[in-house]
Amino acid sequence: MASFLRQTFSTLFLTFVFVIIFAINPSYGDYDDPEEMAPLRGTELAMLICNHTSYNKFCVDKLTPVSPDASARDMADSALHLAQTAAHNTRVVIANLLDSSSSMKQKERRILQKCQLDNNVTGMNILAARYGLKLNIIDSMIDDLNTAGNATKSCQDSIKRTRFSATLSDKNMDAIRLCKICVVSTQFFTF
Repeated sequence: MASFLRQTFSTLFLTFVFVIIFAINPSYGDYDDPEEMAPLRGTELAMLICNHTSYNKFCVDKLTPVSPDASARDMADSALHLAQTAAHNTRVVIANLLDSSSSMKQKERRILQKCQLDNNVTGMNILAARYGLKLNIIDSMIDDLNTAGNATKSCQDSIKRTRFSATLSDKNMDAIRLCKICVVSTQFFTF
């Protein structure tokens, strides 16, 4: 009789422990809906990424033409491509400004040459960031993007209150914002 009571007590105790474990475990039942397990994609993910930036409307305008199944990695690649295009457009404008005005003051020429050097740094770092994304070296990619954004900001700071501000500011700001959008999108990468 004592053996029977011990066995019954053990069975009841184990049953009680399992009930407590399942009742306390916060993930119990989470896997019933496959939609809840799937990572966000497409427009919903783009909106989430953009909500984590300081310039939501610009971000939404740039990221929402994504496909319905676009991942954060796809959006980072798109932002990198757009940043590279913005940097290239800035490079062309600076070269045209330097070539077109022989009567330019020496100080203005130095400002544009500094922006040209900053733009070269931006372009090289965006290219390096694209390789980092391709090779899945995310920390290096983020460093390259921050360097690119800082170089572009350096140019932007140089042209403030000059006649070049109207021509270059929008392009510089596009590159800076796109680099930051790309960095934010890395927070949503799934591996």
